[in-house]
Amino acid sequence: MILVLAGTKDGREIAERLKLKGFEVIASTVTDYGASLFSEGIKVHKGAMDELSLVNFIYKNNIDIVVDATHPFAKDVSINAINACNKTGIKYIRYERESLYYYNAIVVKSFEEAAEECKKYDSIFLTVGSKNLEKFRVLWEIGKKVTARVLPLSSVIKKCENLGLKPKNIIAMEGPFTKELNYQMFKERNAEVIVTKESGIVGGVLEKFEAAKMLGIPVILIKRPDVNYPVVVTDVDSLINEVTKSGHK
Repeated sequence: MILVLAGTKDGREIAERLKLKGFEVIASTVTDYGASLFSEGIKVHKGAMDELSLVNFIYKNNIDIVVDATHPFAKDVSINAINACNKTGIKYIRYERESLYYYNAIVVKSFEEAAEECKKYDSIFLTVGSKNLEKFRVLWEIGKKVTARVLPLSSVIKKCENLGLKPKNIIAMEGPFTKELNYQMFKERNAEVIVTKESGIVGGVLEKFEAAKMLGIPVILIKRPDVNYPVVVTDVDSLINEVTKSGHK
């Protein structure tokens, strides 16, 4: 049985490709919403798992390979998965979106560093999601014009409000966003700088950079965290080869 830790669109596609290839697959996702995105026929486990619960899950479900297709910024989840695989003696494979660098990127190593860089600008457009939004709170507290684009979930909107963002500061929409839509949003908000995470091609980063380039404005790019993955693949064919090589099929 293969466990796919599927916190991204990549994860869903990987689970479905593996199942089509005849592998036994169970996918894991944190939210009900994430689980609802899977096609019928994919067995899905809902809920966060720490290292211990992951170890127990591996034993209980006879997992012999873990495919980690979580978001590049879900560092703790990846470390838990690596440790759980080490403890149970099973194979860990990291599916990692390709890393790209772009025109006019201001590369920073953390959300805090990004927030500090933002202080040089008056109108800031955040496309970093809601998980680390509090790291940017200082910006609107010192009077910067900030737009936060987040998922249209009631819990996320509530978090924005609790952090002091007004309705005019929030765009609640689900992507993917095209270059043209990004352009219109950035232009409408008179953005002087865009902030994004290094999420790779599937994460929609390229479209943000293209829109920013059209407007002649820079992008602050938060580098993905460094994790010492034992095995890394960057495309699904390589992943299937790695799984097959393990003697799973």
